[in-house]
Amino acid sequence: MSFINPSPTKLGLVCLARLTFESPLAERWYTQARAMLDKLDGVGLCAIEKQVIEVTDADAAIAELRVKNIDALVILSGTFALGGLAMQLGQAFADIPLMLWAWQEPKEQTGKLRLNSLVGVNVNASNLYKLGHRPTTLYSSLDDPRTVETISKFALVAGIQRDLKNLRIAFIGGHAPGFDDLAVDKLNLRRATGVEVVDVGLQILVAKAKAVAEDRAHATSADLLKQFDDVVEISARQGDLFAALVIALTEFAAENKFDAMTLKCWGDLVEAYGIAGCGVVSILNDRGIYTGCEGDIMGTITTLIARRMTGIHPFLTDFVAVDRDANTGLMWHGGCGPVGLADPKQKKHLFTHFANGKGVTAGFGLKPGRVTLLRLGDDGRNLRMLATTATAIETEMEVRGTLSRVKFDTDGAAFLDEILSNGWEHHLVMAYGEIIPELEMLARAMKIPLTIK
Repeated sequence: MSFINPSPTKLGLVCLARLTFESPLAERWYTQARAMLDKLDGVGLCAIEKQVIEVTDADAAIAELRVKNIDALVILSGTFALGGLAMQLGQAFADIPLMLWAWQEPKEQTGKLRLNSLVGVNVNASNLYKLGHRPTTLYSSLDDPRTVETISKFALVAGIQRDLKNLRIAFIGGHAPGFDDLAVDKLNLRRATGVEVVDVGLQILVAKAKAVAEDRAHATSADLLKQFDDVVEISARQGDLFAALVIALTEFAAENKFDAMTLKCWGDLVEAYGIAGCGVVSILNDRGIYTGCEGDIMGTITTLIARRMTGIHPFLTDFVAVDRDANTGLMWHGGCGPVGLADPKQKKHLFTHFANGKGVTAGFGLKPGRVTLLRLGDDGRNLRMLATTATAIETEMEVRGTLSRVKFDTDGAAFLDEILSNGWEHHLVMAYGEIIPELEMLARAMKIPLTIK
């Protein structure tokens, strides 16, 4: 298994109850809930069959769930229950995401409150919050489509948080000159998320690429260039350098079991090897070998998170312009967007680099669609997250590079002001799909602030 092809999320499930309410009804509904959640894709359900009513029941549930090594826990208030039970469970599983689930009262009235599930969750949410937990909450009945949808998203997010703890990223060559805003404290990052960042000298990859046999590079170049409609600017020599670097980075990631990489893709690479790495990154990202531009570690982590949430390759981008009247923004990067994101109505180009003529860089407008713009970053001390939603519209390649014009759902100028006024890093991730609910769950699980504009 890998970060992009994960193992199922082990989802713990317990049902709290109190005998002064209709616990037999809650038990019947709980049986239905277990059957429903057992069918979720990507989930291994670890349900405690017996209702948790007493402290001893909670002890037994904790012991069973620990043996199963669960990744997340759903605490269902089948009826109102004393708050100590949820606190006991929450403290036992303080390091994994928690969800508190209340269901609605039965429609049939009997003259008294039958379950009082919502008040139970309210008590538990307040208690756990004051203990430092940030549980996700759900108030919905079994037949509400939001129930399966929300719990599925919760399990997905829990799997992401689990797998971040085992993530290894190769930091190749450092970050691009002057881009200190992209720098990270590796130990703080590992403490907060579990992500391991491994420094790799640029010369190691340059030497590996130069060692690729000429005939192999030439054959690979022919295959790579077929993915583009226009390659007239690329010489045979540049094509071979391009192919050899793709081969070297692909093999390096596999040999060293890296989940992702970042690359100092211009500057030193051009001097040491002869071409910039933008087009190489375009190919690697399209293959799911996620490689962040300019040494952007947090942008690469954001890319991986977005990929898990959407199943579609994201685009690591600069935010280069806002049209206040049209409420649009231009997302652009110098040729590193995944080639598979190209608008099928437009030509895909492979150019020499726009800045120094030493390619190879991709060029195309990205396909239209609903998108989320996001960033996992830091404020100089602590992690934080930023997001907004927009629609990517048809975009001509008005400047060289990979680019997309988006129409914001809210005020694009205000989104830009948030970035500039509060010191956000200069890269965003454009993810195809609307993933704000998943990001809210992830931010709560990671106990970090999420700014939605």
